[in-house]
Amino acid sequence: MPGNPSVPDCHSSCLSRPRRKLGLKCLGCLVLVFACLGGFVLAIIPTLVGLKDLVLAPPLRLAKETTYIVEPLKSDGRQVDYFAAIQEITCPPNIATDENGFRLIVRHLGKSPDSEPEHFAGICRELGLDLGAIQPDMSYQEPFDALKAYIESDAFDRSLLEGLPPDERSTDDVASMLYGKLAWPWTLDDLPMMARWLDDSGPALDLIGVAVRRPTFHVPLVRTCEDEALMLMPLSELLSVRDFARGLSARANHRLALGDLDGAIEDIVTCKLLGRRIAGSAMSIGMLVGIGFETVGSAIGIAGSLEHPPTREHFQRLVDEMEALPTGGDLDRAMLIERFVALDSLQLMANGRTPDDAMDVDVPPPARRLAVRGLDWNVIAEQFNSDFDALLATGEMPPRAEFGLWDAVSSFSVRGRSKHIANVFSALLLPSMDAFQEAIRRNACTSRMKRIVLAMLMYEQDHAALPPAFSVAPDGNPLHSWRVLLLPYLNQEALYGKIRLDEPWDSEHNRQFHGEAVAFYRCPSDPAAAPGQTTYSVVVGPGMPFEAGEGKRLADFGPDSDDMILLVERAEPAGWMDPTHEVRQAAAEEGIGERAKPFAPVPPNPNGIGSHHPGRANFAFRNGAVRCLHADIEPEVLGKLLRGTNTDKNIYD
Repeated sequence: MPGNPSVPDCHSSCLSRPRRKLGLKCLGCLVLVFACLGGFVLAIIPTLVGLKDLVLAPPLRLAKETTYIVEPLKSDGRQVDYFAAIQEITCPPNIATDENGFRLIVRHLGKSPDSEPEHFAGICRELGLDLGAIQPDMSYQEPFDALKAYIESDAFDRSLLEGLPPDERSTDDVASMLYGKLAWPWTLDDLPMMARWLDDSGPALDLIGVAVRRPTFHVPLVRTCEDEALMLMPLSELLSVRDFARGLSARANHRLALGDLDGAIEDIVTCKLLGRRIAGSAMSIGMLVGIGFETVGSAIGIAGSLEHPPTREHFQRLVDEMEALPTGGDLDRAMLIERFVALDSLQLMANGRTPDDAMDVDVPPPARRLAVRGLDWNVIAEQFNSDFDALLATGEMPPRAEFGLWDAVSSFSVRGRSKHIANVFSALLLPSMDAFQEAIRRNACTSRMKRIVLAMLMYEQDHAALPPAFSVAPDGNPLHSWRVLLLPYLNQEALYGKIRLDEPWDSEHNRQFHGEAVAFYRCPSDPAAAPGQTTYSVVVGPGMPFEAGEGKRLADFGPDSDDMILLVERAEPAGWMDPTHEVRQAAAEEGIGERAKPFAPVPPNPNGIGSHHPGRANFAFRNGAVRCLHADIEPEVLGKLLRGTNTDKNIYD
């Protein structure tokens, strides 16, 4: 029988002699055929299963494990109304009365520049205001914008461009140069173009002072429709309040230069109080923005003008008002709201919508339905809530193994795919607890250092000199650290009264106080600092404001010493009563010991300046300000700040 040209020779031979035993080649061919058929079956089954999943994937159920809360519900009765849940948690009962300071701001200043009309109408409804009846009688302009407007006007003095590089003479460059001067005491001789800003914006800044002292200060959240994604809701009103903090700082420094210290204290406290009010708002971004306001307030030095030094009464007033400030935001509540915001997005996607619908992304509804029906959103939500719980417990995301071969195979099942997608959503939607908690810790560190440096300045007023780095006995041996000497200025009179100052710090009697948990002497970002240890130090040396045995007079330092460093963060903690472990001048002038990330191991110089704030450290200055300096600051510049000889204020930008 002639061979069939479409069939291999071995096959035609087998067909022509059916009774003959199959050869080895023919058996291999049959195996190949069945293998191909098996591969086809294995390929088609997952496809069929996937098509079934697209149709039969279960809907998202309402349960603690998935939606976390089961009420209130949206109008369809099948979805959780997370917006309403946030309102129940955060919205005070007097939001629509004049007890709410933010309502006062809206009545007098009207719509913020970045607020959309529909959004602002919702703000007015929440505040109980008639949109058509609002007649603003005040105006406010952020100082940087005021400077830009001046530069773009015919009145601009082009001689201000002198000294700037040719490629840095844009409107923003010149405005930034002038704006930097507002961070220090300034007069109209320094910035004559700001006279109009003071006149026009002064009443609005006074209004802010009144508003933040009302019983409530609540910026409402509003939505334009029931399915608006929480993560995309506009926060223009909340963010616009940031401009007020900048204005308060600029005016406070102007008042300091004029000797109006009571007015400056009013602005400093208003700025910090504004931060505390905003930090207690609904969203976690409000807490971060509020912390930023507090940082602005802490950077204003009440003793910034050497021509108009504060009195002891000024220092005491500032301390008393700072200690009377309400607490900041509630981290647990902020995290609960972050969970609601993320679950709101998951719920939208489980129901065929995506958060980017609100951004007018053109995705056809059929494509959206196909994208979500091949997933079990219950698996995704359960995994997300589990990851969120782990984040709250440990501060970190649960570890994930790399995507492997078995993961690829398991993706053929709806549960396998859903588990992989859950990991992606957790990575995208879980808040950064490290960054969040570090911002809170750094703010607490700033507040503690400000309180300590104000105590130093009050001590200097009472004793005509700073405290010594440590007191000494008649035989020259160390007795007590400056930290012990400052206790009466930090509301620690009782502890101070128990310590025997005429005995060494490590005498049998005084050793019992070594483990006292004096929290304000310890940075909360340093996990290695145990109770009884400190992370703050003075720098000791002949060119420094602190030496052993006797304090130095601030009046003995030069005209550029307003930003002389008085207090630094230590690279490694030490006993709070130990007078022998202050940072030495030579070690301090080597620079800031930088850590790659929080909780990193021993820094390069354990006996020098260092911090657990990533890439930076806090410093407290003679003017009463606390500022962050970046770890890459030149040692030469740092040395000038330590000696009180710095003349370049641009290093703080």
